[in-house]
Amino acid sequence: MNDWNALVIEDDADSAEVVSRILRYHKVAYRVAASAEDALSQMSQDMPNLLIVDLALPGMDGWGFLKKMRGNPTTALLPAVVITAYHSLDVAQQAIQAGFDAYFSKPVEATSFVRELERVMTGEL
Repeated sequence: MNDWNALVIEDDADSAEVVSRILRYHKVAYRVAASAEDALSQMSQDMPNLLIVDLALPGMDGWGFLKKMRGNPTTALLPAVVITAYHSLDVAQQAIQAGFDAYFSKPVEATSFVRELERVMTGEL
């Protein structure tokens, strides 16, 4: 986890803090962007190797952000996981079909969140 460089794209301060605390506890380097547009700006300066994306963002939502990432050869294979308060089996299936590598409903449970991030980052099935 020491070589992870996560970008948390989350507009809700409380949710961003929960994810940040989990990452900090596990000594994962991370930054927070409050919008997809802010994330794109940050990525032009310093490319992360993991994206943690909320679906409900102001401006470009998480779906649009993922489509933009997957459509760019530079970021097409960048691991991206979704976190959302809009939990349903349909949304989970749509997220994976859209190209997210993992799906988490809020509130995020720390142990399973980190375990799944490890799976995504190591490419294990």
